[in-house]
Amino acid sequence: MSQISDTRPLKFDDPNDFDRLRDVLARADYTDRGVTELLDVKDARAISGCDVDILRRRTAGGTPLETLVRLFLVGVSVDVAAARRAVEPMTLEEWTAAGLLQVQDDAVRAAVQLLPFQGLLIAFDRPQHLQSQRKEDYVMGIGSSTLTLANLTVRRPAQAALDLGTGCGLLAFLAARHSAQVVAVDCNARAVEMAAFNVRLNNLPNVDCLAGDLFAPVAGRLFDLIVSNPPFVISPERRYIYRDGGMHGDGITRRIVSEAPQLLRDDEAGKGGYCQILCNWAHIEGEDWQQRLAGWFERTGCDAWVMRTDTLDAPDYALKWIRHTERDDTEGFAERLDEWTAYYRRERIEAVSGGLITMRRRSGAANWFRADDGPEKMLGPAGEGIAEGFELRDFLEDNHDDNVLLGRRLRISPDARLRQAFEPSPEGWLPIESQLELSRGLAYSGAVDPYMAQLIARCDGQHRLGELLVELARSAGKEPSELAPTLLDVVRRLIERGFLLPSS
Repeated sequence: MSQISDTRPLKFDDPNDFDRLRDVLARADYTDRGVTELLDVKDARAISGCDVDILRRRTAGGTPLETLVRLFLVGVSVDVAAARRAVEPMTLEEWTAAGLLQVQDDAVRAAVQLLPFQGLLIAFDRPQHLQSQRKEDYVMGIGSSTLTLANLTVRRPAQAALDLGTGCGLLAFLAARHSAQVVAVDCNARAVEMAAFNVRLNNLPNVDCLAGDLFAPVAGRLFDLIVSNPPFVISPERRYIYRDGGMHGDGITRRIVSEAPQLLRDDEAGKGGYCQILCNWAHIEGEDWQQRLAGWFERTGCDAWVMRTDTLDAPDYALKWIRHTERDDTEGFAERLDEWTAYYRRERIEAVSGGLITMRRRSGAANWFRADDGPEKMLGPAGEGIAEGFELRDFLEDNHDDNVLLGRRLRISPDARLRQAFEPSPEGWLPIESQLELSRGLAYSGAVDPYMAQLIARCDGQHRLGELLVELARSAGKEPSELAPTLLDVVRRLIERGFLLPSS
């Protein structure tokens, strides 16, 4: 057989072949469970970092599952006879014509990666595509940024959802589980082609894939949810569609922020759809990053929460992303690093932060802006924590007056935990630290003193905050008015982070 080119479209001419392909994979147990048990790993995504020799030994039995894993996950060739057995009752010729496999002489290799993930099957490019002549249209797999956004997405029933910059389509497919209709958009025509293949492979009739620049393909439509993991890297280059946004500085994020509100549905209660963007933004010399971002959301008609997860100074940021794509280009590495750092100096960019921007359409009142650091841990799906964070900030805005807040009844979150550390002494164990933390979702944590710990425990939804202030002041030998400013400041932070909730 002749070799099939990397540029071959990924598709079946006969729509029924998608059903047959699913049957072949299911019969081989090419699933999350089947792959992880075969390879003795916790997550099929993790095998890319494993030793290939070990994986060869674990897939040496010649079963259809072992052959498929070698091809699509380990990334090694198999002989033609083994490949034919693995794809039966389909033919090897059908899989090569579809763009899934390539054959040269007696060796067969995968043209794409095919990953079982949370009940889905996701095709995307092999890393080798970054070294091909068409590296600019590389379609990335399920990376850490995609998983972070998936974990933080607000999962509410939706009439319509939009995945902006869909890539291989994962975020659209997860949204399809709670949305009547999903549109997946990308400016990379090859990504749209691959996402469309994945739509058919996973039998998702409520997902449409469209090619175009940002919101242009869906102009005039309204959505309850917009998720976007765009090409957010701040770079002087335009080498890779999946990485480089093609705009000045952090312009692509600013453009999404400015245009998304027009596509968010507003409801009768004045609280509408969400837009969630995983992105980077620049720290400009002499400017406060929070104030700079606050200006992005003025007159958008949206409340906005910016959750920062990391910050790198400009040279380290450049190193991170150049290594991501140019790890084998040792000769050009230093030149490219100089180019990037010179660009940052010209633009007065001293650092770059990453994180999540969440916007919620809300009319009928002044909109608020919040920017802070995210928790060190996020345990399990945390989208409900994002939605709750918006409701809690609404509560604080409605109760900004100290006397009004003192009249409210609060209750402690059922997910709150108090952990104490002790040290030995002649008198026995002495407490040295108390840590308050959340055990689920956005797992914020922080030190708390014994007095505040007791007050938090007394928040049972029955007592007004002012009553608890009087008790706290009495036990500390202080006047309530003396403690009130500090107490209210701490309580507001505890509400904002979800430790304390309105009694209702």
